[in-house]
Amino acid sequence: MPKVNILKQVKVDERWKLVSVPRTDKGGYDWNALPEGRYFVEWWQGGKRKREAGGGTASDALEVARRRKHQLEAKALGLAQDPAEEISRTPLHIAVKRYLDVVEGLKKPNTLRKYKAVLMRFLEFFSDRTTAKSITPDDLNDYMVHLKRKHNLGSNSVIHNMVIVAQFLKKQGRAGLTRAIDLPQPVTSLPIEYSDNDLKKFFDACTSEERTIFTTFLLTGMRDQEVVHLAWGDINFALNTIKVTAKPDLGFYPKRWEEREVPVPRPLTELLAKHPRNSGCRFVFPSPAGNREYHLLDKCKAVATRAGLNEETFNLKTFRSTYATRMLRAGFDVRTVQHWMGHKSLETTMRYLAPAKDVHDRLDGVHIAGVLEGPEITG
Repeated sequence: MPKVNILKQVKVDERWKLVSVPRTDKGGYDWNALPEGRYFVEWWQGGKRKREAGGGTASDALEVARRRKHQLEAKALGLAQDPAEEISRTPLHIAVKRYLDVVEGLKKPNTLRKYKAVLMRFLEFFSDRTTAKSITPDDLNDYMVHLKRKHNLGSNSVIHNMVIVAQFLKKQGRAGLTRAIDLPQPVTSLPIEYSDNDLKKFFDACTSEERTIFTTFLLTGMRDQEVVHLAWGDINFALNTIKVTAKPDLGFYPKRWEEREVPVPRPLTELLAKHPRNSGCRFVFPSPAGNREYHLLDKCKAVATRAGLNEETFNLKTFRSTYATRMLRAGFDVRTVQHWMGHKSLETTMRYLAPAKDVHDRLDGVHIAGVLEGPEITG
């Protein structure tokens, strides 16, 4: 009979590994034997090892394992439908639901929300189609026009949407379908950063608690969810470092599942050392109830409004881009800043190698004989 095994992704010696869930003396799974993590289901087919996401709970994993075992048993008895044929006949809304179930098992919550938003929009447009098999490249071109006109998406957003759609269609046996469409040209935008003047106004309007929160954003380059899940144990006050670590029990994992350690200026750790701690709470910036604080963006915009700044231009992501730009401009090499930012590629970090903006005092001092007045520059 086909054998299906349940694995769990756990941290072993500072690395994430897939480990088989141990059995009890009675032969059942010992769900409490391993630390928190995501489940996966494993089996062998055609001499090759196969795996699929098993969800975040024991019941999810058991259901996926049961379904997979039944499929393997049916195939062994010659009762199973050809997988490609089965996929091609799957109703489009069912195919999207199944795909999102897989994404939920493999990706983080923020990524799942993005995929869900994109595919729900895709499903709404193709509501008259029964299966993915009926979609053509011309249909996808019409869909991109729809994204631009009805949803007012820019070129980069349209490309991002179509990448996710292409991944979904590939799983439906339509690999390469998007190669025949006319994707818009991507727009490379200059990185946005806060000016010294805006930062001074912003921090002057902060309460003591707000100053600590947003100084942490500005001097670490951390993403919003990384700050939300920042725990006191992540801060090393002696070495002036802050770690971005996984919190499996909360379903939080750093982007690309990679933890990192970021050196920070001493004034930040001194500020954090004075920050009040909630008894029994591990979070540095908890909600009033002692849970995770998910309203940091609202706090940011409230401060900007009090400071007389445009709250639409103030967001948590721009603190991160300001950090990257300032670190590179300060002379830190790109590879180092890449690690501090948690970027996958060097190219992503290099986007922040933006020219300095506060240059007008020096420009006004430039002298070109017969053209501009000012002190003559020789050399």
